[in-house]
Amino acid sequence: MQIFDLHFNPPNQSELISGQAKLIFDSFCYEPANIYEKRLGGLYLIGELKNVLPQNARFLDNLARVIKNQFYSTPIKSLEQNLKESLKRTNEFLEGEVKKDNTSWLGNLNFALISLKDLALNFTKVGDLKIFLIRGGEIIDLGKKLELQEIEPYPLKVFLNIVSGKLSTNDIIFVANKEIFDHFAKENLFLDIAKTQIEGKFSEKELKRILQAKEKIFAQISGVCLLILLTPEVLPKKAISFEKEARIIPLNKIFQPVFVKIKSFSKLVKFPKISIKKPALPKTFKKLVSKKPEIKPLPKFNFQRFFRKITTFPKIEFSQELKKKLILVLVLALFLILGFLIFQKEKRISSEQKQTIISEVQEKIILAENFLILDEKKSNEILKEAWQKILPLVQEKNAFQNEARILKAKIEETLFTLNKLEKIETPEILFEFPEKEFSPQKMVGIDRALYFFNTFNNWFFKFEGGEKTKIETNEKLNLGATLEKNSILFFSKPNRLVWLENNELKDAFSLKEPYSGFEFNDFSIFRQNLYFLDSKKGEILKYSFPPNLPQIWLGPEAKKVIGAKSMAIDGSIWILTQDNKIDRYFGGKYQQTLNLDVFPEPKNLEKVFTSYNSPYLFILEPDQKRIIILTKAGEIFSQFQSEKFDNLKDFWVSEDKIYLLNGQKIFWLKF
Repeated sequence: MQIFDLHFNPPNQSELISGQAKLIFDSFCYEPANIYEKRLGGLYLIGELKNVLPQNARFLDNLARVIKNQFYSTPIKSLEQNLKESLKRTNEFLEGEVKKDNTSWLGNLNFALISLKDLALNFTKVGDLKIFLIRGGEIIDLGKKLELQEIEPYPLKVFLNIVSGKLSTNDIIFVANKEIFDHFAKENLFLDIAKTQIEGKFSEKELKRILQAKEKIFAQISGVCLLILLTPEVLPKKAISFEKEARIIPLNKIFQPVFVKIKSFSKLVKFPKISIKKPALPKTFKKLVSKKPEIKPLPKFNFQRFFRKITTFPKIEFSQELKKKLILVLVLALFLILGFLIFQKEKRISSEQKQTIISEVQEKIILAENFLILDEKKSNEILKEAWQKILPLVQEKNAFQNEARILKAKIEETLFTLNKLEKIETPEILFEFPEKEFSPQKMVGIDRALYFFNTFNNWFFKFEGGEKTKIETNEKLNLGATLEKNSILFFSKPNRLVWLENNELKDAFSLKEPYSGFEFNDFSIFRQNLYFLDSKKGEILKYSFPPNLPQIWLGPEAKKVIGAKSMAIDGSIWILTQDNKIDRYFGGKYQQTLNLDVFPEPKNLEKVFTSYNSPYLFILEPDQKRIIILTKAGEIFSQFQSEKFDNLKDFWVSEDKIYLLNGQKIFWLKF
């Protein structure tokens, strides 16, 4: 790896001390100092601060020190964990500066953090720094991966997202402030660098030659630029020499000391002499042995006669029926043998196919890693294909099952990151209903108050400030929606409304029937208008408040919402369809369909929620124990999943918190 650290006309020390410098910039390159830090790789920081006040002359140095100290503080943790902890600590440091009334840096700070371990790249940035990748003559803007948000004074979260990817040998990372970048682009210096890269000539000498040609231009501008060339790591060759020639040593010399020891030991230890006498034979046995045995000649053996006897078989007569049965048995045996041979061949082919699948999946993982930094959507698609391919090998017992499990886990780890899925081991419990007291099925909220009800009881519970209050009604409640900041309307089938205002129940009233056979299965309110979903008829009914004559909201040519599961309103009406898509309607007309391109793939989405003030769509999926948050353009904002979400029934969103009704428990989480 080669690093080229370029500073163009930095302010001098006297300007910094006197406060005359209106712009400061610097770069900080940290290489691992020991074997433990090598697990995390190198850390490269580059920053720029505009409209500098004298007290912030060392602001960039302090910020870099905080990041570096936190990053290398716990090398036993993974690289990803250390990066997250570094950003968290950095945000705390910046928040502390705001609390000290040091806010002049807000809106003036441009800063980038780059982590490199082997060929793995992780980076984040804030402000207007430019981060580009130069590869094979192409110049790719990596900074577009980060959706930068405006810095708010408080609560403060400056560094938000981390982009990860896999680089290749001879890639060049280019980081610079906007002024330097603009001049590089204007003077076509990127093309010159890319050309030398393709030719394999990029070096310090070549970079100096390229910049010296534009020396007059760079003398008039200020800024910082960092170029990192990823070169192949070459291990030093160790020369091995021998001072003396090898000699062949005879074995008798090697073992001679052992023989000497044994010989000396035998002299020291005297063993008793042992004599073995032959046993005397009995006299009768001697007489028998002394007699010579009488040898009689063997009779002559007739080989031909013997062979005829053993090869002559008795004649067996088979009946016609027995012959047929024997033929059937032979045919069956033949089929069994052929079947066994075919099965063995198919088994061998199947094994070869499984090995091919393993190889294909490995290739897809490598391809996805290469695309990860260039095109996350493409990488996401490739990994989902790889996941589908490897899944059958994981689910059945075979010789490749363990290897398939490892590949599946590796794919899922990246897919979870790309799809912004956060697994929560122990979600926080707001409170829990005793089973004998109440069994909640639905919930609705106003500000900090939550209301829980079911279709079996004519009462509901209010929870606020840690206290529960039971409120009785004359109706069994099916649905609920917020009317105003201090009012809730509950719907009771088939057409009754219960109005709660300032914690007092008003008289219930009935809705006028829109048509015969209507059946409302969802309910929402927008600007004093009540909207009811009838998924059986595929209609949306609108009532003004107080309710009067109903109006069929969908236009005559609009696509009907037959089979719809849920509805949410923010000016547009969002319909969760039976095939797990979201249709948007506006002014009674169909506008578009959002296909949820998320991993894991949706199986059975049940509820969609949004509000006029929220930029997000919230979608509940109990089957996969998660809640999905999308932007209203259909992009993934976040996902939360937990094994504890094992009985999700409903949820409510208030500001930056999500309240989840899970069986008898109410969980809450921040998003």
